[in-house]
Amino acid sequence: MLNSLIQLPSPKSPITSVEDIFSSSIGLIFSDDIHNQHGDPGSHVIYKSKRFGDLKLNLVNPGGELERRLFAQYLWNAGVLMGEIVSDPTFGSEGEHSRRWDVKGKAVLELGAGTGLAGITSCLAGAKEVVMTDYPAPEILGNIKVNVETNVPESMRSSTAVQGHEWGVITDDFSRAHANGFSIILSTDCLWMPWEHLGLVHSMLHFLSYDEGARIWVIAGFHTGRAKLASFFDLVTETGLEVEEIWERDIDGHEREWVKERDGGREDISGRKKWLVVAVLQWAHPTHRTT
Repeated sequence: MLNSLIQLPSPKSPITSVEDIFSSSIGLIFSDDIHNQHGDPGSHVIYKSKRFGDLKLNLVNPGGELERRLFAQYLWNAGVLMGEIVSDPTFGSEGEHSRRWDVKGKAVLELGAGTGLAGITSCLAGAKEVVMTDYPAPEILGNIKVNVETNVPESMRSSTAVQGHEWGVITDDFSRAHANGFSIILSTDCLWMPWEHLGLVHSMLHFLSYDEGARIWVIAGFHTGRAKLASFFDLVTETGLEVEEIWERDIDGHEREWVKERDGGREDISGRKKWLVVAVLQWAHPTHRTT
């Protein structure tokens, strides 16, 4: 279960009020209440990696309304699952969607990094180069840098970078220098803003390598609605990419077929919070690729 991989810090002061006791016990009282986000702004969480041990992830304290609305101040289940996938190249090898999720020796770009978990685990797993990007807000980028310094050994940090990047803006020095420069692009919980989908896809197209094995790994939760995710994958197929694989996986590891609409559009909100969509994107036309 993904939630069992996250440890929250102990309260700084004793829980004494009725409201605090209820809040801290809500997951026990309502067993179907799924936590798809973890931690509190300005605090930290521990990701208990099976491969790399405990990783401490500081959570940004947003400096303004814009930063707050980006929701980088939490660790989301999509990020936890991506951390698991990146950490274990044989992830899912016994299931229907068998592949090697291997970043070793590859150039990896993380879009919408949040805490930087996917990029950090990529570095620890042996990626040749890792660039973690998020909206160019000093608080967010500074927090990712702290997490890198906390969890990545000094001898490995030279292969990592933290960079501000606004989706779809590809005329800056960083974007020009790294055009088609990454064989793996990671995107976790970046699909909840439909108005940003086009910019996100443009960044993916700009940065994805033409190598035959180049792939984009996308994981997103259904907590903001299935239709928002479906519209992204519709857009992908119109822009030069294609969906190589796509399916749904819940926090307990159960898998099922991806569908654009479930239960006639009346999908239970509390039920869908435990499910994630997992997708692998690639270039649609072989002529884009080099061998």
